Amino acid sequence: MSEVPDPMEASRRYAELAATYERRVRLTNRWRPAAVRRLRLQPGDHVLDVGCGTGANFPHLVAAVGPSGRVTGIDLSEAMAALARTRAAEHGWDNIDVVVGDAATAPLPAKVNGALFFLVHDLVRMPGVIDRVASACRPGARVVALGPKWAPRWAWPLNALVRRGIRPYVTTFEGLDTPWDHLQRRLDQFSVSQLAVGTLYVAEGRVPN
Repeated sequence: MSEVPDPMEASRRYAELAATYERRVRLTNRWRPAAVRRLRLQPGDHVLDVGCGTGANFPHLVAAVGPSGRVTGIDLSEAMAALARTRAAEHGWDNIDVVVGDAATAPLPAKVNGALFFLVHDLVRMPGVIDRVASACRPGARVVALGPKWAPRWAWPLNALVRRGIRPYVTTFEGLDTPWDHLQRRLDQFSVSQLAVGTLYVAEGRVPN
């Protein structure tokens, strides 16, 4: 593990994980609908799914923005993005775009109405990514992040499970005490709540006017 996120290593890992990713993380699917609801999207909105992976959030995002809205997913891994595109095609979702590239440098849409970071610890630990995503959002747009964190002090034995559970999917454990702090510096009306005995967090806020 490195002290900072390593996009090249992440790309290598996810090329290997893509085929089995959804089976591996299926237990987290219970939190996807609630995370999307926190974005408070409206029909016709445009939402950004940062680190969209295989597109597991797409059903909930498409339902939120409706056929007149748009979903843009971005993922570092071509293998993961290919599965996301296949999902969209199989469901006939022609209002989804999937961008392959590093979120720190890849082209992003402008004036989106919301952005979701779901189980992408490496990305929320990159201030440059947070700044670019916030800049792609309209003023007042909501940004929501859900991901792993170290357990509270009273539940510290759970940290062995956290470490083992996330090791395949992250390139750094840096920032797991407060994974949301880069988001907090960039957003207004910021709040954090904890799930799963404090081993997961959900953070939300608004892009300043």
